[in-house]
Amino acid sequence: MFERLGRWYDSLKRWVRALFSFRTPADADTLAPPSRTKRIWRVTWRGVVIFFLLAFIVWNLDFLWNVLWTRGYSLAYPKSILATETPQTGDPNQCRRSAIVDVQTYLIDFVVNENAWISSMPQYKLGLLGIVPWESTPFFDNKAAVQRGVLNALRRTGVELTDILGRVRGTSQADPDLQAARGLLQYDERTWWFNPFDTTRPFGPVQPSSSIYRSSIPLYERFNGRLANCQASFDARADNLLQFLERIAQDTGSTVDALAKRSQGRRYDPQTDTFVPGEGNDRGWFDFRADDLFMFALGQMYAYHGLLQAARLDFADVIDKRDLGPVWDLLERHVAEAAALSPTIVSNGREDGMMMPDHLAVMAQNILRARANMTELRDVLKR
Repeated sequence: MFERLGRWYDSLKRWVRALFSFRTPADADTLAPPSRTKRIWRVTWRGVVIFFLLAFIVWNLDFLWNVLWTRGYSLAYPKSILATETPQTGDPNQCRRSAIVDVQTYLIDFVVNENAWISSMPQYKLGLLGIVPWESTPFFDNKAAVQRGVLNALRRTGVELTDILGRVRGTSQADPDLQAARGLLQYDERTWWFNPFDTTRPFGPVQPSSSIYRSSIPLYERFNGRLANCQASFDARADNLLQFLERIAQDTGSTVDALAKRSQGRRYDPQTDTFVPGEGNDRGWFDFRADDLFMFALGQMYAYHGLLQAARLDFADVIDKRDLGPVWDLLERHVAEAAALSPTIVSNGREDGMMMPDHLAVMAQNILRARANMTELRDVLKR
């Protein structure tokens, strides 16, 4: 990698020197005065180069403007959404919007409207100077990982809304709006208008990921409007809440497993009674992939922070009858604590290290606490 960067730097110096001397790289070192034709050609060539150089700078400034911070990121976001919601009371004749669907809609708007969708931006897909993917560096990949974590939770919730929550029992027809929205959220997150360098995607013009995800917003809004007018179904039964929690537990369990594997620099082998190298590492701040896993988990917990609060409203009758309030409080607390982690630099050091902490283990620990609360809730709901 460093050799390629060195060659690129040498070539860049040569072209810059030629640019400001009105000469081509081939004769930039000669002292012979150029002819009038050559001077005209070189002035034109210099203007073209300057134009493309300025376009390249603006192109990358746009990337930096969008990638350096996440707009609207606040753990207080569920309050503004749920303030006007009414709890589910168990009255079969009550028609009300679903809080889960409202939070789902907000989060989609958050990642594709309030913020640019980073994973499909050509500057992000190109990587560092077209040589190294941003995921392999410690720069400019955190926001994309957070967005993919939010998308992961949205996809899981979209499936549950279609298959379980938005229909009466398993034999009824799936709601067409929820089914269409679920399909849109499954769209590949790295697709841009043109993808000529990616063999897994079509060469011709296609819709970018952000446009596809944005199309699901009116579908969720239409479903909630029909739900408020008693023209759609939201089955807030105890067994549906049980299954919803089980799916979230499985989803977060996969994340915990990925975090644990990456942070495990060594492990105990009972066969040899010794410690052997683990699947991960203890490189601390020098593990440039650790931040991707951490930020993905952060985005996932940020989304579930709002979705679980919304589920508390949608299943208020079940939670009240089963006396789940105290455990649910703990669940929301641990999810929020995971979503609030914000290290300046993500470190993947030893768990007992003094200089470089293990942020992956800290995130995994917070998620495991939330999963333990989900297990308690599921045990009560199964009785």
